[in-house]
Amino acid sequence: MTTSIDEATYTDRAIGETGERRSVLAMARTGVFYLSLLRAGVMTLLFLPGLLALLVTGWTPAVGAELGIHQLHVMGIATVVAVFLLGLFAQAYRPRERVAAMWGAFLTILVVSLGTVEYGVGRPEEVLPFLLLTGLAFVAHPAGRRTFRRGDSYSPALVALVAIAAVPLLAFAGAQLSLSSSTLDPHALDGHYVMMAGLAVAPLAYGVFAAFGFDGWRLASWLAALPMAYYGLLSVSFPLQSGSTGIVWGAAAILWAIAFVTVAEYSRVGTAAMLRREG
Repeated sequence: MTTSIDEATYTDRAIGETGERRSVLAMARTGVFYLSLLRAGVMTLLFLPGLLALLVTGWTPAVGAELGIHQLHVMGIATVVAVFLLGLFAQAYRPRERVAAMWGAFLTILVVSLGTVEYGVGRPEEVLPFLLLTGLAFVAHPAGRRTFRRGDSYSPALVALVAIAAVPLLAFAGAQLSLSSSTLDPHALDGHYVMMAGLAVAPLAYGVFAAFGFDGWRLASWLAALPMAYYGLLSVSFPLQSGSTGIVWGAAAILWAIAFVTVAEYSRVGTAAMLRREG
């Protein structure tokens, strides 16, 4: 009888210690996650307010004249930075419900960082710290293994829209990267082409996880559409500037963004299998 009691006590104690270790580990993960977001927020305030402001001020004649031949590129860079930060900082509130946006932010900064390092251009001293912090937030994400699992439903229509956009977007990204090796082009030396490639990847990075129904797919669908719509507006407005794909492709980008958000929103209430399907 005594042995049974001792064994039971030992088992309970072992279970308790295991639970405590898991609790400590969970607290450590949570601490790393939120400290990474906090650090990224501080870096954003220190280094990026002026760049992000160009999303608005870049349209003014005075600022546009100051940016000159770099106007579209710089405003495009501001766009990809903004959509990356939106996906990252959205994790500060209910991160378990925003997994899709976490994926989009991580993949976007990963592509930009790899291009920056590979071609030795741009500002790696600013880009790589954001990659490190985003990577830490991704690994320590409160969703845990759920980060790699999609939800209970997906949207065939959104999958189709992502597939349609993938061809021109990846072609554009490849073309931009091919220009990054120039040692004479000022756009290349400043890392503009690498960032424009990141701008092309961002809608896919967010769009894929929205289409396949990862947690937080609705937010991710908007984050996929925003850079497409803004870049389309830039192309239509500045068709002769470096980085523009012209009025036709710019208009197509805007229409795609509208279609993607419309399908995403309607799929929440629509009953058609093409809009949302279980499994």
